[in-house]
Amino acid sequence: MGILSKLVFYGAIAGAGAAFATKPSTDDVRLLFQQRLVTQIEDGSIVSADGGAAQALLAACQISPTQCARVLEGAVSLEYKDYLLVAVVNARAPGLQARQCLAAFDGLWCR
Repeated sequence: MGILSKLVFYGAIAGAGAAFATKPSTDDVRLLFQQRLVTQIEDGSIVSADGGAAQALLAACQISPTQCARVLEGAVSLEYKDYLLVAVVNARAPGLQARQCLAAFDGLWCR
């Protein structure tokens, strides 16, 4: 086995170990999702809600994004699927678009 092959092999093992060690727990995902909500409320990107009531609520949330994120978090259902190296999180809230997120390396990435 050449030196380049060994570097790739050991790099892959180190990356898998790091992913396993830094996979966020359910509580960490809730906190990361709440921080994501605060950011989206502050920059206005979340106000693409379907219903008029949801849009009014989110517009009122511009006053206190942190408090609003706590209120919205109660209405959000998070489905946490734990895999060996990562976790897949499905987030649903009434009036908002459903999100699928990937939790790994102490982070949360949603599409």
